Amino acid sequence: MKEVIGVAKQARALRTHDRVLDAAAYQFARFGYADTNLQHIADRIGLTKGALYGHFSSKEELAAALTEHLSLGVRALLDMARTSSGPALSRLEALVLGLGELFRTDRRAQAALRLEVEAARAAGSVAPVLTETHEVALQLVGEAQRAGLWDDTLPTDPLADLIMAALFTAFWASADSDRGRPGPSLPALWDVLARTLGTGVTA
Repeated sequence: MKEVIGVAKQARALRTHDRVLDAAAYQFARFGYADTNLQHIADRIGLTKGALYGHFSSKEELAAALTEHLSLGVRALLDMARTSSGPALSRLEALVLGLGELFRTDRRAQAALRLEVEAARAAGSVAPVLTETHEVALQLVGEAQRAGLWDDTLPTDPLADLIMAALFTAFWASADSDRGRPGPSLPALWDVLARTLGTGVTA
C-alpha cells in the first residue's frame, strides 16, 4: 500500500511540475522575462507561492528549464538535418518545416525562444538557437546550390538569411493568431521560396 501511495504522490508531483512549466511558458511567452514573476505563475494554476517553490526555486530556474527544453527540440532537428543521407534540399525543407511546427505548437519552445532573444539583445549578441540554425541552413543551401537544385550564382549567405527571416517572421506573426489574425503558412512560404530560387524540386 505504501508503494502505491508513493507512486500516486510521485505522479501527482510530476503533473504539478508540468503545470508549473506550462504556466511559466504562458507568462514568459506573453510578457517576457522582466514582466513575469513567480506569483503570477502560481496564481495561474492555483498554487501557493510556497508550493511552487517546491518545484522551482526561482524565476531563473524556470527560465533555464524552458531553455533546455528548446535546446533539446532544436538540437534533434539540427542533428537530423546534418546527418541525414537525403538530398540537401529535402533536409533543409524538413528542418524549416520541423522548426516551424515546433514553434507553432509548443508553448514551452515559444517562451524559450522569446527568452533567448531577449537575453541576447540585452547582451548585444545573437541568440544561440538563431546562430546554430543559420549555420546548418547555410551548409544545406550551399549543398543544394552545388547539386544544381538552386541558382548557384546567388550568394549563399543571404539565401540562408532569407530562409531564417521567413521562418522566424512566420513564427512571430503567428503569435498574433490568437487575437483573430491568422499567421502565415510556413509550408506555403517554403513552396514559393523553393520555386523562386530554383526548380522547386524538393525530392
